Amino acid sequence: MDVDAKLQQAVSLYQANQLLQAEQICQQILRDNSQHADALHLLGVIAHQVGDYRIATSLIAQAIEIDSNQSSFFYNVGNALREQGRLEESVGAYRQAIEHQPKFAGAHNNLGIALQEQGRLEESIGAYQKAIEIQPDHADAYNNVGNALREQGRLEESIDAYQKAIEIQPDHADAYN
Repeated sequence: MDVDAKLQQAVSLYQANQLLQAEQICQQILRDNSQHADALHLLGVIAHQVGDYRIATSLIAQAIEIDSNQSSFFYNVGNALREQGRLEESVGAYRQAIEHQPKFAGAHNNLGIALQEQGRLEESIGAYQKAIEIQPDHADAYNNVGNALREQGRLEESIDAYQKAIEIQPDHADAYN
């Protein structure tokens, strides 16, 4: 089986939540080519999913050193950094993801989360609104902008945002809350 097929198999296993098997295939790929950016990235994503954020950050950072043109690499390292409370670094990573892929709604949304966690509410609202502009059915972005507006005391606007999240996703428990 060639490397691309092995990687696709690992991705399929990851998507089926068979993390150990996906990890084993990535490690096989890396034994043959220690500089395989996609295998390093997937190992990092797996580490993130199991809560090992430091290892996730390290592995994805290695992937970025090899291939710094992948928006998903920056997005996922941003997620791992944010989980560690390294908010300014995560903001930088999300901005790099957006630089590579300006219409990456998820990166705009997660940038908003990191900014909001820093107390930079106006900037976070702008990031959420950009995510919504790109993906008008992004229920989480509506919920998140509602949270930021609520923190600013803009209650009527926050209620409108929560209602929009519920309209898009009727079972959005956070928006109801």
